[in-house]
Amino acid sequence: AQVRAMASQDVRPSAEEAASFRFGGTRARPRKGIEATFITGQTYLKPPGSCLSKWPQLSIGIEVECCEGCSIYILDVASQVQISDCRNCRIVIGPCTGSVFLLNCVDCTVSVAAAQLRLRDVQSTELRAFAPTHESVVIEACDGLAFRAWDVAYPKLAEQFQTAGWAGKKNHWNAVYNFTPPAEGEPRHFELISLEAQSLARWSELTVESSGLASGSVHENVTATAATRPCECPCAAADGSLYESGWFSAAAFLQSQADETAAAAAPGPAVASSDADVTPASPSITAATSPDSFWSKLFGTIASWLGLGTPSPSHAAADAAATEAAAAAPSAPTRVGNAGESNVCTLQ
Repeated sequence: AQVRAMASQDVRPSAEEAASFRFGGTRARPRKGIEATFITGQTYLKPPGSCLSKWPQLSIGIEVECCEGCSIYILDVASQVQISDCRNCRIVIGPCTGSVFLLNCVDCTVSVAAAQLRLRDVQSTELRAFAPTHESVVIEACDGLAFRAWDVAYPKLAEQFQTAGWAGKKNHWNAVYNFTPPAEGEPRHFELISLEAQSLARWSELTVESSGLASGSVHENVTATAATRPCECPCAAADGSLYESGWFSAAAFLQSQADETAAAAAPGPAVASSDADVTPASPSITAATSPDSFWSKLFGTIASWLGLGTPSPSHAAADAAATEAAAAAPSAPTRVGNAGESNVCTLQ
């Protein structure tokens, strides 16, 4: 009983760790007379290995709200993330297997990899997205958005993409669906950053130093080529460039994933059968079903009398012989004419 209790405790985070999945101030609730309070200038960090990588059997949701001038780094796989009421923040959201919601955010720079990315009432914000399907990114009541491809590289990111099932998938960062398109003649609510501009700063490499459950420091190095060990990024930049370095090769990683997929899809070796594997029929069954058995002949005779079923082989042979004999015999003359006529033409 004690072992079972310890195991039960081990599969769930402590109350303190569960509380670390939420960060920020307090949203306004006018009906309850609560005014909004913002956290300013702080860093929220969930490092690699702190979310679904640590608790794969759970559904990990992270909520961040009411932050101003903060740095928010969620660098592990999560089930769902909601970011709301944030201003002038740098936000990085690693692979999210479910939905990421951005609500009421202004003047932020967001790098996000998500199965579904939903934005509502987001203004003047840059989105650097990894979207595994062409339906992943949806915006509503937004304005002043700029989209580009995912840019972040950090340790264990390739493993996280593999956990999310995205290794080798195309990035549909530029497939943006707008639920509230502008009226005719009005400017678009979003733009796509040019490939030329993106190529000047393909990667944002993160050097992470964690402290406690949800704090620490992160240094970003913006570069056009891989430069910071042991960062890694398994997906291509917007111009097709891959993250290649002496410590990580995106090309080799993607090839290994393709090889594993092909091996899993290949059919297994055929199992040769031999006569020894065939179980002989029971003698009694063989005798009962033999064409020359008494019961087979009896059933065949009755069936032929009644015009039912398939005759036995012996009856079938007799019928075939009779048919051949009839075909060999000369055919009876066929009379052509009308009744009562004296002259009848006979065709031989």
